[in-house]
Amino acid sequence: MDFFKTPKGFFCRCIVLRYVQPFYIRIFKLSAKGLENVPKEGAYLMVANHSHLLDPFFIGSLNRKPIFQMASNEFFRKPVMRRFMWAMGAFPRKKGFVDFKSIKYAIRLVKKGYPLIIYPEGGRNWDGETLPVPKSAAKFVKLLNIPLITVVSKGNYIAFPRWANKKRKSPITVHYSKPVMFNKKSSDEEIIEHIRKGIYNNDNYTRVEKIKGKNPADGLPRLLWRCPSCRKLDALAEKNGNYIQCGHCHKEWEVNLACYMRAQGETEWKAIKEYSDIMFKEEEIVPMADETLKELESNEKIYLKSNIVTLFHEPFYPKIEKVGDGTLYLTDKRLIFIKKDDNAVFSYGLVDIRGRSTEVNTIFQIVLNDDIGRFEMHKESCYKWEIIYDYIRNKSGYIEEE
Repeated sequence: MDFFKTPKGFFCRCIVLRYVQPFYIRIFKLSAKGLENVPKEGAYLMVANHSHLLDPFFIGSLNRKPIFQMASNEFFRKPVMRRFMWAMGAFPRKKGFVDFKSIKYAIRLVKKGYPLIIYPEGGRNWDGETLPVPKSAAKFVKLLNIPLITVVSKGNYIAFPRWANKKRKSPITVHYSKPVMFNKKSSDEEIIEHIRKGIYNNDNYTRVEKIKGKNPADGLPRLLWRCPSCRKLDALAEKNGNYIQCGHCHKEWEVNLACYMRAQGETEWKAIKEYSDIMFKEEEIVPMADETLKELESNEKIYLKSNIVTLFHEPFYPKIEKVGDGTLYLTDKRLIFIKKDDNAVFSYGLVDIRGRSTEVNTIFQIVLNDDIGRFEMHKESCYKWEIIYDYIRNKSGYIEEE
């Protein structure tokens, strides 16, 4: 199966331009600023921030010219969604590491004169603030050698925070910069700084006059995986849609649609990000003294243990097979999964893991040379696993691909 559709079948995009675009603009209250800066002809590269699930469609909807874009290969697993993604000009990219197959295809598109969109954050940010720009983005800009346009969407995080289960009705504005040309002699630092300034946004402080929605606290424990008060891990739970409460110290916070919260009995509202910024403290990431496994090597220490999760693997893309239910452990050397029914052990050494990502908010995924490990977590915070996994990996001396 050809997952990289050629421009010959791009007539579908014309249907999208005519019928889907007006729907997106009206339903999601989209508006554009600086759209006149976008060239009418020729290839160019758009680099954008990413907070809303539908950001790629929003940016494409506001343009009258078909634009190709890299998208997570997760969206190409099911036939109906795959066809829609193709119609939107998207092609698959494996998350968590540098996917050279997607890069080569992007180069082919640019040489044929098609514009392209990429999201250097690598995925949706969790807290509304744009993530750092990786060095690979600068290398990609110099490799393509076409005009660069930075795009920043504002209000997209408030309209649908990554941790939330439901979107809200809130206006989104997409800002397009004037194109800038870099060449092979341009320094990586210069390009990265230009992109960083052009796509940076912190929606926690974006003023939105009117937001409609329900249950603003629903899903928030995915982001706040430690109680801000007593520091108990996995202690927070959503209560009545508008509150979160700690099951250990019983402290309670009220949450509103603008992504602010306040402690019970207090009048001051604080951005949820101010709480998420204190989730990770290096001094709290210590070995679990009360946990041990017979499978551990000498001096190997456990740092994280899951509730029951489900492991899947990928015999070939896009097919996914279930391995079974069990418990996942993170040590300073590897990830260990132990099946619940037969105690079978699956070990993934940190040295063998090429990258990691979070898919659809409930799947912590690792990429191996010839397979993947997908840990479906419905009672765990994938964001917690991201942060602690990255910390342990870096502390152990393993560097992710850029």
